[in-house]
Amino acid sequence: MPPRGRTQPSALSYFIFGAMVVSFSSIVQHNTVITNSGHGACDFPAVPSNPTTEKFSVDIGKACPNSLKINTVTDYLPPAALMDLAEARSLLKYWLEFNCPNSLCQMQPRAERIRTCPSCTFDSIAHYLLRHAIVRNETLLTVQVGAMDGRSNDPMYAIFVKQQSDLFSNLHHWLPVIIEPVPQNYENLLDTYTGIAETHALGCAVPINAAVSYEVGKSECPFCRVNLAEDSPRVCKDLPNWKRLQIGSLDCENSKRLFRNVFDQCIIQDPLPCSSISNLLRERAVPNKNVVILQVDIEGYEFVLLPNFLQDVGENSALPPVIHFETKVLLELDRKQPSTHGGNKTRLGTVTEALTSKGYVLYDDWEDMLAIRI
Repeated sequence: MPPRGRTQPSALSYFIFGAMVVSFSSIVQHNTVITNSGHGACDFPAVPSNPTTEKFSVDIGKACPNSLKINTVTDYLPPAALMDLAEARSLLKYWLEFNCPNSLCQMQPRAERIRTCPSCTFDSIAHYLLRHAIVRNETLLTVQVGAMDGRSNDPMYAIFVKQQSDLFSNLHHWLPVIIEPVPQNYENLLDTYTGIAETHALGCAVPINAAVSYEVGKSECPFCRVNLAEDSPRVCKDLPNWKRLQIGSLDCENSKRLFRNVFDQCIIQDPLPCSSISNLLRERAVPNKNVVILQVDIEGYEFVLLPNFLQDVGENSALPPVIHFETKVLLELDRKQPSTHGGNKTRLGTVTEALTSKGYVLYDDWEDMLAIRI
């Protein structure tokens, strides 16, 4: 897809976020004024800990093997204790009351919402959750599907890495699972996260070179991507980078429509390893019911993946409290080629209906959608 027109959070967003930062004493003592001397202060209800909540942990030795260079760059591994989903939902309830206080914040175009609710953003949520994980000495588990090179037009990189120096001294308490099927992109992804470990003290990442699919009984799936080989035709080399590197999909019919007359020359249909998100996590010793944030950017295939993911998880209590996904390609596909899935529903309508049926509240986020479930 073409490069996104992302905007950086406003100074007011950082002011409000700074006022939200939870000190350890405010977690233990109810109704404390929460402050951050660098950003200001305001009254914000503290979130009490819940000693009865069942805690989950990750086997760091298995999830973060020394065979991956990413996990040997620093001596800092994330805490084994994971932020549990009930805790995350409690945090989000307070975050919503403070940052998205009324229905005016819901489903407004992002530009308008930033004026009325300036910190009702994906950035603010992710920072708040990670800050809380740091205070509690827990690990924030996130999953990203379609991680590409881990940097280009990447909201997770923008939130946790580019803005890290202003907000966090290190990234020890973040455990990113990063899923990317295209081999060339995957190699670049490893380089990016090795660099993040070196420069931002990330203790562990879980990279997965596979596609996400919910087709029963399949361990390999046909995947359409641009031929990046040195001996590829000149017409393929001349494609814009966003088209060469970012447009890979399990939806090969969509690839045919997008590449048209160069499809036969430039598109490779590779059989790649594939499985559900839950299975991919289990195979790497990562608990599949403790994902706090799910980020998805898979070039319009979200309308297949997300409804199947929600159904596969089953228990509502195990659903990620935060899901963020791209809508730009979905909208473009709906405009050019109406979907044959789900009767008369649009692709985006299929996704939003699946999410709202599970209790998610949706917020327009420029070329993306932010879904929050409390």
